[in-house]
Amino acid sequence: MTSIGIIGGVGYKATSYFYNRINQLFELKMGKGNSCPIVLKSLNFIEINSLLPENNIDVALLLKPSVQFLEHQDIACAVLVNNTMHKALDIILSENKFEKIYCHVGNLINDKLDKISEKQNVVILGTAFTMTDNYLKSFVPKQHFIIEPSKETIEKVDDLRKLYFDSSDKLKAEECFNYLKENYSTDTTFIIACTELSIAFADFNKGKNWINTIDLQCEKALNLLINS
Repeated sequence: MTSIGIIGGVGYKATSYFYNRINQLFELKMGKGNSCPIVLKSLNFIEINSLLPENNIDVALLLKPSVQFLEHQDIACAVLVNNTMHKALDIILSENKFEKIYCHVGNLINDKLDKISEKQNVVILGTAFTMTDNYLKSFVPKQHFIIEPSKETIEKVDDLRKLYFDSSDKLKAEECFNYLKENYSTDTTFIIACTELSIAFADFNKGKNWINTIDLQCEKALNLLINS
């Protein structure tokens, strides 16, 4: 069987979470004890983090060698373990002809929401920058309405995201999770667009109105792998 390509290291905890999630889903599909074939190209996050979130051309220069590396590997598709860096990935893919398929977070958000016929109020959860930036919002289908998070929401969510970058606190995660449920209507769809938040909210009963971009990418990658 061919493999799934992962561009990781950005950061390494997020990469570990992606790796574990892919293998969990692979085992569910293929049977207990099966491990997913993966080719990992790991970047040094410290070299990139100071350039994020706005120096996308410079980030693209650091990211491009990894894209070129995976282009020559036997992979069915690839995922990039950092939603913010998808802007830089777009630059690379638009300026170069590559054959490998990338499980693009924006396209997957669009596909998922497009299947929901009832109008939804969509809230994107991530870093403070992601929640105020228009990039991921541009992938939300026109039949839905984008809710701009309040200043209080942005602070609560981003504080939790920062906490889970190198630590954890289930009580604070539960507090933030309950705040979101209590302060937004039942026709709100939450897009979890940050690995740290995926980890923070992992054990909570989220329901169908919570969409995890990590799961979208992992499920798409596995479908492409298995059907390759």
